[in-house]
Amino acid sequence: MINISGHLRDKRSVFGFCDESVDFMVNCCGKQIFLAQDYFLNREKGRLDYQLIYIYKGAGHFFLNQKWTALSAGNVVLYRPLEPQQYSYYAKDKPEIYWIHFTGSQCEAVLDRYSLENCYIGENLSVKMLFQYIITELQLKKQHYETIVLADFSILLSEIHRSLEQMLRPCENDFTIDRLICELNSKYMQDWSISSMADFCKLSNSYFSHMFKERMGVSPMRFLNNLRIEKAKDFLMTNSMSVAAAAQFAGFEDPLYFSRVFKKSTGIAPHEFYHSVADGNTPSWFQEEEG
Repeated sequence: MINISGHLRDKRSVFGFCDESVDFMVNCCGKQIFLAQDYFLNREKGRLDYQLIYIYKGAGHFFLNQKWTALSAGNVVLYRPLEPQQYSYYAKDKPEIYWIHFTGSQCEAVLDRYSLENCYIGENLSVKMLFQYIITELQLKKQHYETIVLADFSILLSEIHRSLEQMLRPCENDFTIDRLICELNSKYMQDWSISSMADFCKLSNSYFSHMFKERMGVSPMRFLNNLRIEKAKDFLMTNSMSVAAAAQFAGFEDPLYFSRVFKKSTGIAPHEFYHSVADGNTPSWFQEEEG
């Protein structure tokens, strides 16, 4: 058995630690690999803290809802304080297990935020790496490690929630939409149309438009125009370009159309914005937006 762990405190306790004086705190985090020896745990009264278990490889056997259940790789199990814990790992299954214990007065609020319960998220390398980062930080205890541990744990919970959402609402074209969004962010000045975007994703125009809006909340051309307007703002602010030049560099061939879109998006005409920047004055609408 390989057992690697990191702990917040030098003192250890099989019952865990409860600390309601803090909002959220990681007590300890670890990794277990079972190669030749079986493992069985029975905590009839549970622990004082919360425990999250992630089966990355192999399988685990858990007593849940009054019966034993075999959970394959990709499953997440959550135990709340004082909840009985019974589970076992068999070497023949070659399990690779990650776990973390946490406490604090806001734990339930955090779990609600990420809709976290027992679930299946698949074999997620990002989740595995985040567990490993947390273990290392708790072992080395370098400057600001507590902050980094909490940040990594928040990202870990976000990754679990994102993976769960993708499992519940699978979209075979989600990856192609992601690729297009990255492409638009780097090649926003090119002559994009619904057809060229759909071709990039290898989808029909109507299906692409539907999938894009479902993914991003706005139509493809609205997304592109918003992106171009933000680029034009940057050009006008940092380079003091003329309105016509900023429009061209942002991907608008028609300066008049650019002006209409800019004003509709920001509430101010681009030439007014340009003169405010050139005079060294920040428009009031921009101050409000940035604040």
